[in-house]
Amino acid sequence: MKWRRGLWSLVKFVLFAAAIVSVVSWYHSRNMPKGTAPALVAPDINGLPINLQAMTSKGPVLVYFWATWCGYCRVVSPAVSELAEDHQVITIALQSGTPEEVATYQQQHNLNFRTINDPQGALSASWGLQVTPTVAIIDREGRVSAVTSGMSSKWGLKARLWLAD
Repeated sequence: MKWRRGLWSLVKFVLFAAAIVSVVSWYHSRNMPKGTAPALVAPDINGLPINLQAMTSKGPVLVYFWATWCGYCRVVSPAVSELAEDHQVITIALQSGTPEEVATYQQQHNLNFRTINDPQGALSASWGLQVTPTVAIIDREGRVSAVTSGMSSKWGLKARLWLAD
């Protein structure tokens, strides 16, 4: 009987923690676009063109807002890099220096994803970004199907991509 009370206490704690995390994520992403994703056409840090709307015709796209100075991004970025091997990923480096500095950071941390540099934060602001890291999943129709801020796992992001497909 005592173990049941302990188990019930654990279940209540996990549900309460999940609710808090969900509310905080919603609050941080409340200004992100709903409905159709904003146009995103820009060169990556290597000068190659990226066109979000063209990419969506091939399936969902994960758009990842991050920064070299962001502590949580050091945990989320490797998961996004792994997802970029099998999924369409665009990343936006917010106020992280020159394209060369961002490229050097990515090499040093073994991050293999295409990145648009946003040195002044104008692109991120046009998306309503409040906090890094933030991930938006854009579906085949070009609609924002999910937004999450803060810590995310590879499997959580993969599930959101799967649901958008």
